[in-house]
Order: sequence, then structure tokens, then C-alpha cells
Amino acid sequence: MENEEEYVKFLKQIIACINQGDYYSAKELSQLELDKIEKRFNDKKL
Repeated sequence: MENEEEYVKFLKQIIACINQGDYYSAKELSQLELDKIEKRFNDKKL
């Protein structure tokens, strides 16, 4: 349930950035989220 809530929060942040025309921030948020997900996958592999 926590992951779903985090994902919804992330999507709302992206939508807010796009609504403001702030595509750089949307890109940065997306990259941070991707880095976080990749770290979780790498931690599970160890």
C-alpha cells in the first residue's frame, strides 16, 4: 500500500510540473524516481 501512495504522490508532482510548463523539473523528478527504483532492485539482488 505504501508503494501505491508514493507512486500517486510522484504522479501528482509530475502533473503539477507539466501543468506549469516546468519540464526540466518533471525530468529531474522522473530521474530521481528511476534512481530510487533501481537502487531497490539492486538491494534485492544482494
